[in-house]
Amino acid sequence: MKKHHITFWVGLLAVLSLTACSKQLAYNTGQAWRQNQCHAMSNIDDRQRCMKEAGQPYDNYQKGVDDINKK
Repeated sequence: MKKHHITFWVGLLAVLSLTACSKQLAYNTGQAWRQNQCHAMSNIDDRQRCMKEAGQPYDNYQKGVDDINKK
C-alpha cells in the first residue's frame, strides 16, 4: 500500500508541476487514484462508501472549499 501512496504523490507532483495544470485536473487525478483504492477494498459497504466520496464532482468540492474560506 505504501508503494501506491508514493506513486500517487509522485504522479500528483508531476501533474502539478505542469504549467497547463489546473486545480480541477489535480483534483480529478486524486479522485481517480482514490477510486482505484476503493476497488481494492474487500468489504462491500466500505467500497461503496469510498466510491461515493471519491465520485464527488469537482464543482461540489470547490463549493465546499469556498464556503470554508468565507468563514
